[in-house]
Amino acid sequence: MSRCAKFNVGDIVVHKDHGYRAVIVDIDPLFQASGRYNPQAEKREFANQNPWYRLLVDNSSQMTYVEEPYLNPDNSPEPLPIENPLIEDYRKRPIH
Repeated sequence: MSRCAKFNVGDIVVHKDHGYRAVIVDIDPLFQASGRYNPQAEKREFANQNPWYRLLVDNSSQMTYVEEPYLNPDNSPEPLPIENPLIEDYRKRPIH
């Protein structure tokens, strides 16, 4: 199955349920990890049919892994930059 991701690395998004802002640092076009990695994924058949995103959460040191249907673009008129101590590690990574 080939699936195009709706978002790109560097996009700022908002989690639909939890309301936090985050920046996308990695994309998995098709979730392939086991339920051991994410037990919630096994409970929903569609969980492996959508892209998943690794996010750095704003005003936190947290990184999350979220399925595409749970994300909206941050449509703030003047979005503030994401504050996360891990963000510098991703800015320094070479793009392949």
